[in-house]
Amino acid sequence: MNALIKVAALAAVLSAPAAFAQDNPSTQPSAQASGQSADYAKLDANGDGSISKDEAKMDPTLSAKFSELDKDKSGSLSTAELTASKDK
Repeated sequence: MNALIKVAALAAVLSAPAAFAQDNPSTQPSAQASGQSADYAKLDANGDGSISKDEAKMDPTLSAKFSELDKDKSGSLSTAELTASKDK
C-alpha cells in the first residue's frame, strides 16, 4: 500500500507541469503594423528578422510603403520600424 501511495504521488508531481503549461503568444509583430494582412514571419522568407524589399513584394501595400517605412534606409524593415509605423 505504501508503494502505491508513493507511485501515485510521483505521478502527480511529474504530471503537474503539463497542467500549468501555457501557449505563449508570438513575440514577432505582425505585418499588420503597417496595415498589412500578411504575417511578419511569412514575409520574412529567409528568417533573418527583417523584411527586405524583395520579401515585401509579397504584400503589395507593404511594398508601396516600403521606402516610407524604412526609416534608417537600410533596405530592409526591422520589427522596430514596423512597430513604430503601427504606433503612429
